[in-house]
Amino acid sequence: MDEKGLVRRCRTGEPGARREMYETYAGRVLAVCRRYVRDTDRARDLVHDTFLKAWDALEGFRPRRDGSLGAWLGRIASHLAVDELRRQKRLMVLSGGQADEEAELDRQISPEEAPVDVERLRQVPVEELIDLIASLPEGYREVFNLFCLDGHSHREIAHLLGISEKTSQTQYLKARRRLAALIAAKYGKDEKD
Repeated sequence: MDEKGLVRRCRTGEPGARREMYETYAGRVLAVCRRYVRDTDRARDLVHDTFLKAWDALEGFRPRRDGSLGAWLGRIASHLAVDELRRQKRLMVLSGGQADEEAELDRQISPEEAPVDVERLRQVPVEELIDLIASLPEGYREVFNLFCLDGHSHREIAHLLGISEKTSQTQYLKARRRLAALIAAKYGKDEKD
């Protein structure tokens, strides 16, 4: 597919061009939204909002600056999802007031432990890994998604979420540890452990 041609056709209002863009990228955008929002209907609404915002901003899209069209749409979707969570006041960064379960997990995993055994991680089917990430506490999940999957720096995450850069780093580390513990619990310890 010719992204430049598709963008040009959408900009000029060619019939069917927006539909083609939607059909080509809606699945990818939905996957991004589902990483942040568990409710499927709300995630679908965010897909719709993403495309409306993208079409309004399409004149400003520059592949050299913004990357591929898919990556650009993914960034719009992740920003809208974070905004949605912030609006709903559901974004909860776990810091001082952790639940007993989170505090117990922190006591069980020492800082020196490797976050994830790469060989064990390769054994986890992608769908299950996505489910495990989705099961992380919300504050952990948002920082993990933004840093690890969407490629934002801790400085950008701090700005997006209204937290400190150090809090973003801590949340990411805790998310990795939690994910490692979930994988270990589901797939057992290695023979050598």
